[in-house]
Amino acid sequence: MRILITEMEIDGKKIKLETGKMAKQADGAVVVSCEGTSVLVTAVVSDDVRPIDFLPLTVDVEEKLYAAGKIPGSFFKREGRPTETATLTCRLIDRTIRPNFDKRFRNETQVVLTVLSADLENPPDMLGMIGVAAALEISNIPFQGPVAGVRVGRVDDRWVIDPTYEQIKLSSLNMVVAGNKEAILMVEAGAMEIPESQIVEALSVGHEAIKKIIGKIEELDVEVRRQSGEKPKSELIDGITAGLEEKYGRVASNLIESYKSGDEAAIDKGREAFEKVAAEAAVEFDDSYRKVVLVLTRAVGERVLSDMLEIEIVPEVRDEMKQAIRKASDPELSKYQASLIRKDARKSLAVPFSERFPGQERRIKEIMQGVERKLLRELILDEELRPDGRKPFQIRKLTCEVGLLSKTHGSALFTRGQTQVLSIATLGAYGEKQILDDLGTEDYKSFLHHYNFPPFSSGEARPMRGPKRREIGHGALVERALLPLIPDAEEFPYTIRLVSEVLESNGSTSMASLCASSMALMDAGVPLKNKSSVGGIAMGLILEGDRSAILSDIQGLEDAIGDMDFKVAGTSAGVTALQMDIKCLGLSPRIMEAALEQARQGRSFIVKAMTEAISEPRREVSPNAPSMVQIKIPVKKIGEVIGPGGKNIRGMIERYEVDIDVEDDGRVFVFGRNRENVEKARRDIELITKDPEVGERFKGKVVKIMNFGAFVQLVPGKDGLIHISKLSKGRVDRVEDVVNVGDIVEVEIEAIDNMGRINLRAIDLNPDVN
Repeated sequence: MRILITEMEIDGKKIKLETGKMAKQADGAVVVSCEGTSVLVTAVVSDDVRPIDFLPLTVDVEEKLYAAGKIPGSFFKREGRPTETATLTCRLIDRTIRPNFDKRFRNETQVVLTVLSADLENPPDMLGMIGVAAALEISNIPFQGPVAGVRVGRVDDRWVIDPTYEQIKLSSLNMVVAGNKEAILMVEAGAMEIPESQIVEALSVGHEAIKKIIGKIEELDVEVRRQSGEKPKSELIDGITAGLEEKYGRVASNLIESYKSGDEAAIDKGREAFEKVAAEAAVEFDDSYRKVVLVLTRAVGERVLSDMLEIEIVPEVRDEMKQAIRKASDPELSKYQASLIRKDARKSLAVPFSERFPGQERRIKEIMQGVERKLLRELILDEELRPDGRKPFQIRKLTCEVGLLSKTHGSALFTRGQTQVLSIATLGAYGEKQILDDLGTEDYKSFLHHYNFPPFSSGEARPMRGPKRREIGHGALVERALLPLIPDAEEFPYTIRLVSEVLESNGSTSMASLCASSMALMDAGVPLKNKSSVGGIAMGLILEGDRSAILSDIQGLEDAIGDMDFKVAGTSAGVTALQMDIKCLGLSPRIMEAALEQARQGRSFIVKAMTEAISEPRREVSPNAPSMVQIKIPVKKIGEVIGPGGKNIRGMIERYEVDIDVEDDGRVFVFGRNRENVEKARRDIELITKDPEVGERFKGKVVKIMNFGAFVQLVPGKDGLIHISKLSKGRVDRVEDVVNVGDIVEVEIEAIDNMGRINLRAIDLNPDVN
């Protein structure tokens, strides 16, 4: 295959897609480049079907530091575990492409993005998103594409597609939008309290750019298949699928009839015939299509046989299942009690069919779950009856508490229905900020939010390991929602760490974490901009044809059976963060607008409840938090504060038990547990940087004795000389008769010569010496 290149221009920047040069053994491989940033994307699917009930899709982002001319800072000088940025990019892409695979697809599928070059101007994540879409499209992996994604920013009242790092810093919106030609599939955004109307406009702008990118991906796919002589992907897969459906249809129909007859020999023969279809189908096609046939056979076979079993089972169980669902919708029941009612119904109703169709227990179980899902959705659409008895717009009971923990700097407990989160705020020294070692332009960050989801929160017992991708993603969402209100370092130079501990889980723990974290910050005395609470709500959707129901404050079951999980965070002034995941093939602008408006109303209700618990940040930081002073010194004096080899600053840190951070612009931050020591350190820094004047008095330490006098340290880095004649009013024969090294003496500056040397005289030191 020769090298193929497609180019496009998006908002003034040229993007190039290239295939046929690198990674040719992958099912699909594309290199996407924009100026100095290049990303290699590969997509591979396994021939083997895994015996599981979910799509085994993995997205990995490899941030190679060589891309930016860096050597990793670790001991082994190799890239380690994925950075937070890489993990978040994985989630963005996974959430975009997962809904576009057949729900019965069980082949291991891996997408790998390798950043080959990074110019530190154009972020690689959106190039990777385009590359994933292109790699899947030019492959024969059964993926319902193409899709694409862009970042939308707003700088100087102008929409910007795929802004640079510098533009992102200036933008009031940082939104990633993904979709197909018809609709939007995924949204992730951080915003500076902007109105919902601007969100809708940004979605429209992003979708137009997505359509343009998809057009170029389709051009590349056409050229790849023209060169290889393959049929168009949709035609190829549709043709193979139709042939497999016909073959499986015959044998599945015979198998069902064998079950009905009860003839065990016929049943065994029918099962063998069903299993043979895959092997027979593979040899009927050209070798170049062998892999796609192997990939499709199991998914098609599962669908055909399951559909036939559904025809036999569903009419007999529908009414009894509906009764169980109504019983479980009692709002007084706990999540566990309601779940148990539905689970017992599924199990008891499945028993006679497991006897009637032996060997099909797994498929029967899936059918029962499908019946339950369909009935739950019907009740919401037909009767506005949710699984816990609420109406679509209703929010569960809320309680908010602050100041629960006596020794922490700030704490809050937020409970919404059977979801409960405890958030703790900790204030640290400016120098405790997190150092970043990735391909971004930021070297550190001083505001952190960590989200923990222990197994007991959902009534489970399993090993507790480090944070998984979901926990990192939820933590970042809350961090992004709060960031617009975090004060600047000039105003509040603390490092702020929030930790959200999920204590109970039944839907929307990330938004509960946001609410608890907002209150914990206020309890800690962090002066949030506008003194505003940040609230969040998770919206759901049931979509059947042209009928839809938007649900406020979804619980776990509604997330599982619904078509959308749309998290909206913000203040009373506007939106600060969004995250949308969907399971259907896109949403219309009308539904997006309606969901945003319903979310605004729900968010206002939640913020009001939070405000009743704590209406504004406390006037002072917690007494448990470190004391802090900020000093501005001349840049030319920085060296004097630090001292030779860091002697002066280390001395103050050890002497006063404080943390001292000196910035290049002359800002100095002093943090310590003891307020008095912090003030002493500040005094020393001010004295070091202040030019001494004749007549000033100091208490200093004798640091050196000479035969002509004693040297006294006035402040770290500044010594003066008391000549022997100035040690006392009387005659002094030996310096040691009056002072020794380590003595603290009071002195006055008598003179400063043109070389800056300081001459001192002792104040009331041994006046009786003769």
